[in-house]
Amino acid sequence: MKVAILSNLVVDEIVSRDMKSSQSLGGPAAYCGITASKFGFDTTLFTHFGKDLDPKYLEYLKKQGIKFNVTNSLDLPTTRFILRNFENDRELILESKCSAIDIEEIKSAKSDCWIISPVFDEVSLDILQYLASAREKNQFIILDPQGYTRSVDSAGRISIRNNINIPINNVNGIKLNSKEISCFTNGLQGIDGMKKINTRYKIDYVLYTEDQIIHLLERDRRYWLKLPKIDTPDSTGLGDIIASSFACTIVKEKDSVWAFCFAAGALTAALQTKEVGIKKIPSRKAIEENASYYYNIMNYEIL
Repeated sequence: MKVAILSNLVVDEIVSRDMKSSQSLGGPAAYCGITASKFGFDTTLFTHFGKDLDPKYLEYLKKQGIKFNVTNSLDLPTTRFILRNFENDRELILESKCSAIDIEEIKSAKSDCWIISPVFDEVSLDILQYLASAREKNQFIILDPQGYTRSVDSAGRISIRNNINIPINNVNGIKLNSKEISCFTNGLQGIDGMKKINTRYKIDYVLYTEDQIIHLLERDRRYWLKLPKIDTPDSTGLGDIIASSFACTIVKEKDSVWAFCFAAGALTAALQTKEVGIKKIPSRKAIEENASYYYNIMNYEIL
């Protein structure tokens, strides 16, 4: 089975809570891509990167079985972020950004699953609308709208917009955190925010993370799991690991509940590594073990 990921490759400078700094390949292209490859998917990145990207990163991805829609680097610099982790939050600074993906790059592509996850300005709304409108019956599209909700100030500091109104209809699933769901619903969070996303945009699966709880809303059914608190030096990429695990499982197994448990299992397994950057992406075995456990303790209600 094939998965296509729309997101520019990123190089992150990650500053952990103990003020240790390290550089890592990052962004959804890396986190979603490597996760999907661990699920056995034929994985292609629709991504841009500059000549400044260290070739070792590309070689690493290729060794994971990941393909690229482009073979040449661009004159613009690779997208780069500085991520400073604090006790309950993090600061994100945009240092540079590469060019946007052209709609012509995707028009001839075929995939069972599309993960659309821009980091900043690289996936236009035209591309989002094109993929949603051209979606075939058996194709699955999941959106992580983080890049659409972000704004940047003159110093490069990233913040989340107070509200946004963009066409996200016709995607199958969406993954949101507390700030992002508030942005789409004029301040709503929790169950009310999820219900508004579900009814307003006609999205089948709404994945929502808050603190230690992960939720799934599917029509009038809500599933949720309270996850253990795990002290970790870096939270970068966790949302990408969740989205990719959910999408790959639902495409392969056709079971939303099992996919939800895999998403939660992948999140916990990533935290349990206590690693920084892409080193935290867990093994398939660790994800499965956690998913099986969560399947037996999952909470469920009809709204």
